[in-house]
Amino acid sequence: MSAVLLTATVIGTAIGACLYDPDQRCGPAMHFVDVANACVCDANAIAVPGGCKACAADEVAAGGACACPAGQTKNESNVCVTVAGLGDACDTASSPCNNPMYSYCATSGGTSGTCTRTCTSNAECDAAYTCTTWGAHPYCRTFKGVGKSCTSPADCTGDAMFCDTYQTHSCIVAGCDLVKNDCPRGQTCSDFSMFGLPNLCVGAP
Repeated sequence: MSAVLLTATVIGTAIGACLYDPDQRCGPAMHFVDVANACVCDANAIAVPGGCKACAADEVAAGGACACPAGQTKNESNVCVTVAGLGDACDTASSPCNNPMYSYCATSGGTSGTCTRTCTSNAECDAAYTCTTWGAHPYCRTFKGVGKSCTSPADCTGDAMFCDTYQTHSCIVAGCDLVKNDCPRGQTCSDFSMFGLPNLCVGAP
């Protein structure tokens, strides 16, 4: 399936449930964006067949699924709780990660970073994390800002700085590598140069 068709399929699902009602233009877990003249999923909701589904109060929308926020996981009662060691601040020069489960200090330039774990696939990471299999030392990481509703790039922060004002009306990752496919889990790096756009991570919002 082409990147354009893939994106259109995802968005068609998200806006397909828009029903006209003077008091409720969109379906559950959706809101209307005047600038785009379309219904989109709420920030804490995911696209499902026929509309959108709200995530539980303790969950966030991540990679097209409802999951615990970064640094948390489900306990025996199916409630998201903080994971000891995951996401702790660290420094490769002076403050290593002490938790044996999350002993890898992931940095992005310099020596300071956050504690996480190494991996070989997404299956080894919590749902809100992606295994960076494209790197020399793969580890579980988050992509901040992906899926946030937007009407312009000014609404986007973190790793997702591109606002798709054409279809999803949400923040997505731009500038990905077509070979490495360095995108959030469930998404694919696609070439949109024919539209004058950079490579974009598309797929599950």
